[in-house]
Amino acid sequence: MIQVGSTLTSINLDNLSEDNRDRLQQRAAIHGRSLESELDSILTSVFEPKTAENSLKELLLAMLDVGEDEDFNRVRDNAREISL
Repeated sequence: MIQVGSTLTSINLDNLSEDNRDRLQQRAAIHGRSLESELDSILTSVFEPKTAENSLKELLLAMLDVGEDEDFNRVRDNAREISL
């Protein structure tokens, strides 16, 4: 049951397809949550206002530190000469 204000509301999952019910259970297990908590998380992500959370700066800061800048320098020793 989900409590909205001072009233209790229940959500019936009997009409979900078996695939969706299985996926929901798997997702809840992966996140270590109950079905109700997982549904609450999904609904929250759908209904909360969208912000510019995926700015380039935030995406770059979220990247893993996988090496030094020199590791990614382009090697130009295999270029062929051309005549114009």
